Amino acid sequence: MPLVPLPPDPDSLEQWKQLPQNKPSREALPPVGGGARFAFGLLIAMAVLIILSLLFRGTPS
Repeated sequence: MPLVPLPPDPDSLEQWKQLPQNKPSREALPPVGGGARFAFGLLIAMAVLIILSLLFRGTPS
């Protein structure tokens, strides 16, 4: 990244302002839950492993 900021290009800025400024479509937006389903599954798996390790901790090998 340059240390000295570059001046804006007036032609490009004017072209950008002339583009339609619409709201993003539903297809362009990320899902609301994101990775919540994956995180919830991971949390359940960890809880099961913790419970199993507590149950079998005292048994002899």
